[in-house]
Amino acid sequence: MSATSKALLLDYGGVLTGPVQDSFAAFERRLGIPVGRSFEVLVAASRTTGGGLIGALERGEIAVDEFDGALVALLRQDGYDVEAGRLLDGLFQALEPAGALWDVARQARAAGVTTGLLSNSWGADTYPRAALDEHFDTLVISGEVGLRKPDPAIYHLACERIGRAPEQCVFVDDLPRNVEVAREIGMSAVLHDGDDGATVAAVSRSLGIRLEVP
Repeated sequence: MSATSKALLLDYGGVLTGPVQDSFAAFERRLGIPVGRSFEVLVAASRTTGGGLIGALERGEIAVDEFDGALVALLRQDGYDVEAGRLLDGLFQALEPAGALWDVARQARAAGVTTGLLSNSWGADTYPRAALDEHFDTLVISGEVGLRKPDPAIYHLACERIGRAPEQCVFVDDLPRNVEVAREIGMSAVLHDGDDGATVAAVSRSLGIRLEVP
């Protein structure tokens, strides 16, 4: 299979940015919340069919203001005196575009590989749209399509948008379950653990092209 018949799909948070948990930790330190606690509270409130609060936000079923209100209530129930406001902005304030995968997308695209973003969104304003448009042929963002990873339907939608079968796609994500589902539907999938060199090498092998770590 030639490189030009393949596609590269990348996640956003934790792949094209620094670790998401680092941004959460910075938010918690500013508010005097123990590091990791806000995420624990959110996850606990989302252990229901459909992913609860997180799932609803990622599918675009609730607005950011509604999510913020729910998060304020959860943190207050947990004993933290937080003010109402744009808490979601605070959670992602330290999440900036970073890492070698931006350049990998550029290199792959220059080699004729179709590139796409496949991301679970926590509000549309968290994305650098101009930069994404420069690096990707297609953007599949959960809140805009009403689906979220790891639902297989969003992977198939991404394949449809880029005009490739799952077997022609290489997918990179930082969450094991998202990678598992990609493999289950036939994609080559790489778990990004923060080691740019290892991820670039794996993507290079899967695409069959030479990619350089910048």
